[in-house]
Amino acid sequence: MDLTKAILPEAVMVSGRYFKIFTGHSYWFRFAEIIDQEKVYLGECDFLYDGDKPDDRQAGIDALGRFYYEPKILPRVEGSECGRIVDYAIDADLIYASILQCYGIDLYAGQLHWHRVRAMISGLHGTKYNEILGYRCATPGKNKELARMKTMWELPEKQTEDDSEILKKIADQFYNA
Repeated sequence: MDLTKAILPEAVMVSGRYFKIFTGHSYWFRFAEIIDQEKVYLGECDFLYDGDKPDDRQAGIDALGRFYYEPKILPRVEGSECGRIVDYAIDADLIYASILQCYGIDLYAGQLHWHRVRAMISGLHGTKYNEILGYRCATPGKNKELARMKTMWELPEKQTEDDSEILKKIADQFYNA
């Protein structure tokens, strides 16, 4: 976020031209699901544009990605190997409850600008979600309870297309036997 600006951005620049986008949080939670896939098809993100879409869809996805994720210089992370600790789809109820708990804001009451929601998520404290993120990042060592909690709350491995095809073949063989 840039607090020197009077308003939050509502467009992305692609090939020297601005394109108006939907900035509401539900659009960007969906974008997170799309970019988390193994393959992203160029037209999959067209729903984010409010009107004209760029001809260069790859440059458009890159611009949308820059809007979605603003790099931060702090905190500095040294030697951290947390891996993937956030999944907006899996964590949806925890994120919803945490924002409601911390800020009294109901995400279903209306659309909030994505940058506002990201800032609120960054500022969460004292919630079950913070506790779970702590478990996901923990290095339990010999602490068996911490190891158990880390295992209980770690995100599932992402399935590749090959994995999905193998599982489908196994299921077909099992159910068609």
